[in-house]
Amino acid sequence: MAHRLRIAIDCRIASFQQGVGTAVLALAKALSSSDVTDQEYTFIVRESMLDWLTPFIYGPCRLKGIPESTISAAKAAFRWIAPLRFIWHKYCAQITYVPGSDGYVESQQFDVVHFPTQGAYLTKLPTIYQPWDLQHLHYPQFFSKADFAQRERLYRAFCDQASYVCVQAEWTKKDLIDQYKTAEEKVIVIPWGSAFDAYKNPSAEEIVVTAEKYGLPRCFFFYPAVTWPHKNHEVILRALHILKSEHGVVPEVFFTGLSTDHRPILDTLATNLGISGQLHFLGFVTPAELQAIFRSATAMIFPSKFEGFGLPILEAFHAGLAVLSSNATTLPEVARDGALYFDPDSPAELSALMRIILNQPELRQDLIKRGDLILSQYSIKHTAACLQQLYARTAAVSLPSASAATRLEE
Repeated sequence: MAHRLRIAIDCRIASFQQGVGTAVLALAKALSSSDVTDQEYTFIVRESMLDWLTPFIYGPCRLKGIPESTISAAKAAFRWIAPLRFIWHKYCAQITYVPGSDGYVESQQFDVVHFPTQGAYLTKLPTIYQPWDLQHLHYPQFFSKADFAQRERLYRAFCDQASYVCVQAEWTKKDLIDQYKTAEEKVIVIPWGSAFDAYKNPSAEEIVVTAEKYGLPRCFFFYPAVTWPHKNHEVILRALHILKSEHGVVPEVFFTGLSTDHRPILDTLATNLGISGQLHFLGFVTPAELQAIFRSATAMIFPSKFEGFGLPILEAFHAGLAVLSSNATTLPEVARDGALYFDPDSPAELSALMRIILNQPELRQDLIKRGDLILSQYSIKHTAACLQQLYARTAAVSLPSASAATRLEE
């Protein structure tokens, strides 16, 4: 009987995060429904996070919860530092250690360990590491010295250790090669599909209920993002001020995603600009509510200064929503001609596009059609198929037939 590859997908994030969290959720659903028979997958999460993935785990997938005490003990002891390794960090001029495995993946004799959430550890097993971006090197001002040092030492160590480094866009691949001098053949580009592929579409009733719950008006803009500085909520606030003060246009903007310690800065700015009444921070919403808001909005604004991929753009396309996007990093590669673009540092450019999209419903419909065509070239099923081939390659085992997985180069 042929060996069945055993893949560990280690995603021990401390809390659910829109973005990487929904990306892993969608991957779990796609692998669970896969018809490939020579691989099996174990998603490793913190024991407190089992509910996050449980509904999406079946078929060839299983779920393993690791007790918090085990994780804490492993961190404290730096057990399985294999071998004892350290990095002299050029910015901090100090010796820092890279954490090792707690021994679980080795005890279970997995063939490959995939780290899809940027968190990882040292292990002698073959690994695939997935750094979603190297933002800290481009915007160090958004990170404390300690956070910068941690990212730099860990990302470099895990990229060095990995058999393959998986990224989602050609822009990110080039950045990784330029910044870390990673061998080009080691960096594999696998675009992600929309996380909405994992959910059923909201019903008309669910859309109405969500609109009533959050007071959604007939016309509004939408931005789903945690209030990290690089997500650039500020440019939306300044664009709203231009629209109000120069054109008498006062659209409302709804935001979803958790608030960080950057949120009070945004609140103060909104008060000073006189546009606080136009802003609605909803915080974390359920997946069904998120889809309903996407489907109710006039357009999504995505002003981020730095993205390793830009999943919300695909989610907007999935929901049939027009997109105004920053022209930074990977976003033009992802959205192509399905969005209108602006400089993320130019409130004037954004305000002009907001006026255009409000006043030209035919343009909105054209963007929706373009977005739908672009979305047809992305799917989480294709993402899973490419990863299945990469798992086999990493374990130095070929899949039995070309039909078992989509070729990575396609």
